[in-house]
Formats: sequence, C-alpha cells, structure tokens
Amino acid sequence: MPVTAIFAGLAGGMLLAAVGLALWDGFRPTPGLSRAVWAIGWVAGTLLLVGAMLAWWEGHRLSSFVWRLIFMAALAAPSGIRHRHRLPWSSAVRTLPALILAGIALFQIAGPVDGNGDSLVTPMKLALVFCGGLGTRSLGEALSEIIDPTSSIKWPAAATCALLTLLVSGAALVNLWQRGMLWKGTTEEGLLAGTWLAWVAAWLGPRERPRLRAVLITGAALLLCWTALTFP
Repeated sequence: MPVTAIFAGLAGGMLLAAVGLALWDGFRPTPGLSRAVWAIGWVAGTLLLVGAMLAWWEGHRLSSFVWRLIFMAALAAPSGIRHRHRLPWSSAVRTLPALILAGIALFQIAGPVDGNGDSLVTPMKLALVFCGGLGTRSLGEALSEIIDPTSSIKWPAAATCALLTLLVSGAALVNLWQRGMLWKGTTEEGLLAGTWLAWVAAWLGPRERPRLRAVLITGAALLLCWTALTFP
C-alpha cells in the first residue's frame, strides 16, 4: 500500500470525525467543541498536504488525478471557527467537500495501478489546482449558506475569484507575448475562460439574495473543481 494512502486514510477519518462532531455540536451545543472541529480540520489538512507531496513524488505509480484530489482536499479541509448555526447541517456540510475529495483519492489509490502516472507539474496546472482547492472550500461555505442563509460566504470565494482572474489574465498575456494573440482557441483555454466567467458571474450575483448567490457559487465551484481535475 502506498504511503500516500495512509495519510489520505488518516485525514479522511479525521474529516469524518469533524463532520460528526459538528453535527453533535448542532444538536447538543457543547462549549469548546467548535474549536475541536477547527483543530481537526487543520490537522487533516496538514496530513493531506503531506499526502499530496508524496503522491506527486510517487508520480510514476499514481496518476496526476490523485495528487490533484489530495492537494485540493488539503486546501479545503481547514475551516475557521464560526458562530453556532441554527441548523446542525449548516456547520457540518462545510467539511463534506474535502471529505468527498479525500475519499475519492483514497479509492483511486486503492485501485489497480495502471502505470500511467504523471509527475510533471506545470505552473499553470499547479495554480489551477490551488484555485480548485480554494473553490472547494468555497463550495462548503456556499452549501452552508444554502442551508442556513444567516451564515455568510467569507474570504475563500473572494480569493478564488481574484486568483482565477490573475490566472486567466496571465495566460492571455503569455499568449499575447509569444504568439501575438490573447487566446489560441484550444479546448483547454475555452474551459478555463468559461470557468472564470462562471465564477465572476456567481461572485457578482445578487447579494440581497444570499441563498441564490450561494447556489450560483456552488455551480461555479463545481465547474472549477472539474476544470482543475481534468486540465491537461
């Protein structure tokens, strides 16, 4: 069994425990339990980050898809301490996206090795995966706001929008410098531009209707995750 699977499994178990504790705190409020959930999230994120580095190191055996999953889950796992929500699920659901990504990665590691690993990490790929991790964290915040509109989407969504804008602008400037055109017209660039437009539209959505805006951010975050995981 790859060492990456051990770190992913430990982190997945901790995230599952964090979801359970958040639900318990919602049904039976306990002083200090929210801080325990916060600490578990950060420890799980650290374990996933180590696992992502190992997955990258084992690129000859593990596919690029695995380290992207683990790295995105590592960025999405930590969560800030929130005031107690009215609905238990509104707090627990913030950890679910990271838990799902870690679970998929663990399933992929446990599967048969196809020998088609990819250890090449380009700056564009790494930056997009970083944006995908923040987008996954924003997804949890958006799902929490859909359940309980009294919560609010904080800095992850704004940071994701800013980083995506820088990424798309940088890619366009590189193309302009090298080829004299902003876009080459490839499928990858079209997907990246579409993801950026969807995220900007969601972030600039109606702030007076927080639940609708959270739904838009959820859709944009899912598209961003797909783009980060499939970008060649």
